Amino acid sequence: MQIKIRKADTLYSLWLRKERKYTCERCLKIYREGKGLQVSHFYGRRCERVRFDPENTDCLCFSCHQYFEEMPNDYREWIRVRIGEKAYKLLDFRAHQIGKRDDEKIIMWLKKR
Repeated sequence: MQIKIRKADTLYSLWLRKERKYTCERCLKIYREGKGLQVSHFYGRRCERVRFDPENTDCLCFSCHQYFEEMPNDYREWIRVRIGEKAYKLLDFRAHQIGKRDDEKIIMWLKKR
């Protein structure tokens, strides 16, 4: 089943690419205006509690995104190093909480940034 891309997803993707300076966070290649970058979710987009969480999302080029999809243990370790062990445990905790989505709240947050 394919996940529907919502307006909040599109706005978040644009914001994150700009926030991360249009750079693949793994290989550090810079992409003009973010074209060619993908937003990767460590905990998938179905996990609403961290769908728009900057600690759960990374800007990756296609190759790096594909690598992490094929090597989830490497992705886990990379995330642990990138955000730190304590933040990783808190991210895991947040990811497993139950909660409703609130796209309007996310869109308002993104517009303020």
